[in-house]
Amino acid sequence: MSVPCFELFLAAPGAQRAAVVGTASVRIGIEAAIRQGWDAIIGSDGLFVGMSGFGASAPYKDLYRHFGITQSTLSKRRSPNLSTG
Repeated sequence: MSVPCFELFLAAPGAQRAAVVGTASVRIGIEAAIRQGWDAIIGSDGLFVGMSGFGASAPYKDLYRHFGITQSTLSKRRSPNLSTG
């Protein structure tokens, strides 16, 4: 799912938000920015792949590698709630 505006999403009725987010035991947020706002959607125990601070400036591919916003990073990170079987 895409959340272009956290405020609008969180203002929606709970049933509507639940229908979008689903009931998965593992929730992952991927953002070319910081985690701010994602905990309300993925939970504090959700996995987040993104930047850890503001102010970085470089070509996006370099920044993505630096902050681990890559498919490789995501495949290596694992939630304790995610079954390996």
